[in-house]
Amino acid sequence: MFSIKNLVSLETLREEIEIVRGRMQQLGNEKGYTDNEVLTISIELDNLINEYQRRTAD
Repeated sequence: MFSIKNLVSLETLREEIEIVRGRMQQLGNEKGYTDNEVLTISIELDNLINEYQRRTAD
């Protein structure tokens, strides 16, 4: 069962995922999706998504 704190944390995490996803897409369009900076952001996004999935699986 989720507490209010967990729900807020999940919402914050979801918002951060959307921000990072948008940044990655914008940078990917500018530099190409194989650029090192884009790949670094992609890893950050993967980590955020993994964390979100971990929290929602409990």
